Amino acid sequence: MKIDDVDFSLYVITDADVSGGRLHTEVVRLALEGGATVIQYRDKRASLRRMLDVGEELRRLCARHGATFIVNDRPDLAIALQADGVHLGPEDMPPATVRGIVGSEMLIGVSTDDAREAREAEADGADYLIARPVFPTSWQMEGRPTMGVAGLQRIVQAVSLPVLADGGVNRKTIEDVLGVGVAGPAITTAIVGAADPDEAARELRGMVDAYRQQVATG
Repeated sequence: MKIDDVDFSLYVITDADVSGGRLHTEVVRLALEGGATVIQYRDKRASLRRMLDVGEELRRLCARHGATFIVNDRPDLAIALQADGVHLGPEDMPPATVRGIVGSEMLIGVSTDDAREAREAEADGADYLIARPVFPTSWQMEGRPTMGVAGLQRIVQAVSLPVLADGGVNRKTIEDVLGVGVAGPAITTAIVGAADPDEAARELRGMVDAYRQQVATG
């Protein structure tokens, strides 16, 4: 898959800790119905066998909706699931090493929290970046210093890759991150943790589309 073929309008990251006991498949189905364009399958607790079973269902859901399917952390799982890409964190293998495993057709995303790391990831072969955490958040990034809009802008300006904004991005902050030129928002809690993930996704996707339309028309 080529990076230019990816629609980053609404990137959703799964997390069982914030989904209120709902299955990944249920939340992802609703998010896709609401307009999610990329799904990153993240589950730090499930067994590999369980992730294979769930991942197959998620891949089919994404294919049905024309969405991009990304697997978190695990190049081996991404290959087994024939995912569109794999997303790497700071403790994972570097992009160049992963490229040798997954081949040239699979996308590689990398999380970063400053411009220096962003440039290194770009030089190492990343296809896109997720800058995090931009704003305070209550989930996995708790305790990490936030970069704010200024830090996000430095990352966007430091690289030529698509950059997504993660961490505390919701209906109140989404226009702030769109304003510095990100490819789109990367969202967990505001959708996965919402009472109605489809409605939450629909509202946020609508805000992204409206902002882009406003910019396009001046």
